[in-house]
Amino acid sequence: MNTSTVMTRDVVVVSPTVTAGIAARMMERRRIRHLPVVEGGRLVGILSDRDLLKRTPGVSCGAAMTAAPVTCFSNASVSQVAKLMLDHKIDSVPVVSHSGNLIGLVTSTDLLALLVDQDEAQVLPFDFHLRTAVNDSDPLFD
Repeated sequence: MNTSTVMTRDVVVVSPTVTAGIAARMMERRRIRHLPVVEGGRLVGILSDRDLLKRTPGVSCGAAMTAAPVTCFSNASVSQVAKLMLDHKIDSVPVVSHSGNLIGLVTSTDLLALLVDQDEAQVLPFDFHLRTAVNDSDPLFD
């Protein structure tokens, strides 16, 4: 399965000149964690909710963003994108055209949604017991 199948196409973006405070409010209001930073249609960076934790609200998105983010093309496989996320410890990968224009975004939520079949989702019986070890000779330590 290709990235184009799972990517979000209606992506909220910001300009590098927007302040981090405005970006933070946008992210909170739209309940998103990543904002691609775009200038003239070209991806120049990405801003995550974690990036905003390190910055004052008055700083620009251009200063707060991660420049040159990890990206992929729309024909990349879903497994390739998942591997990128794991290898780089990131939760989103912008999808770009060969000219560098943003065309979508794949998030960890998009990938997790592939694992959930909404029609077949059901609560499974789950039984557990807590066992507390008393000392280091307890069988739990074996």
